[in-house]
Amino acid sequence: MPVRKRQKVQKMLRQVNHGVIMGACRFDDSLLRENSSKRHLLPENPRSVIAVLFPYHVGGLGGRNVARYACLDDYHKIAGEILAEMVSNLESIHPGGRFTAFVDASPIREVVSAHRGGLGVIGRHGLLIHDIYGSRVFIGTIVTTLEMPYGEPKPEDCLGCNRCVSACPTGALFNEGPFNKARCLSYITQKKGVLTDWEHAELKAGGMAWGCDICSDACPLDQGAPLTEIGAFYHNITPVLSRKNIDAVMRDKPYGWRGKDVILRNLSILEE
Repeated sequence: MPVRKRQKVQKMLRQVNHGVIMGACRFDDSLLRENSSKRHLLPENPRSVIAVLFPYHVGGLGGRNVARYACLDDYHKIAGEILAEMVSNLESIHPGGRFTAFVDASPIREVVSAHRGGLGVIGRHGLLIHDIYGSRVFIGTIVTTLEMPYGEPKPEDCLGCNRCVSACPTGALFNEGPFNKARCLSYITQKKGVLTDWEHAELKAGGMAWGCDICSDACPLDQGAPLTEIGAFYHNITPVLSRKNIDAVMRDKPYGWRGKDVILRNLSILEE
C-alpha cells in the first residue's frame, strides 16, 4: 500500500468514534479455526486481520442471574453494525482492497488475533485481557487483502496468579493447557437436552440461568474497568431473566439463538 494511502487508513481507524479499540496483525493459517464452515467467506489472498475490541462494562448489575454480557442486547448486531461502517469507510479509501467482517461466528481465532495485534494478554481462562477494560470486551475481526500497520504482541502470559483457576467452581481451568469445556459452567448453561446429575447440581449451585463470570471476577486485571462508551449497550439492560420476561427479551439477547427450551430448563433447575 502506498505511504499516503496507508496514512489515510491509519487516520480513518483512529477517527472511528464508537469507543472501540483496534489493532492489526499479519494473516497466516495459524489464525484459522480448525474445521470452520466459514473459511469460504474469507477474501482471496488475505494479508491482514484487524481485531476490534468492543468494551461492554455498563456497571455493577447486582442480583443478576445471567452473565454480564447477556444482560445487554445482542452484541452480534451491535458490533456487526459498527464493523459494517468501518468496512464501508475502508472500501471508500481503498476501493481495490477487500474487507470481510466477522463477529463470533468466525473462521478467525479472535483472541489470538487480538493478542498478536497488541491488544492484550491471554489469561488462564482463555480470554483476552485488555490493560484497561480487562476481559469485558467482545472481539470482532476484519480480514483484508491490505497490508496494515501491525501491532506488537504483549507478553504471552497474564500475571500467572492462577486466581481464576482456583475460583472456577467446576474445575474447568488448569495452570497449563486449554480449559475443559465440558466442565465449564457457562457451557453447561448452554447445553441442550437433559443434564447429567453432576451438571444439574453445578448449574443449581452456580445460580445462573445463562453463562458465568466467576473466572473474570477473580482476575486482578479485570478489576476497575471503566464503563463502555458504546451507547447501544445501555439499551434494554436485563440483569434478571425469568419466566415472566423471557418472551419479551429472547429476541434481543445474545442467548436467543439457543432457544427458549434451554433457558426454561435452567430456570426450572434454579427454582427447585
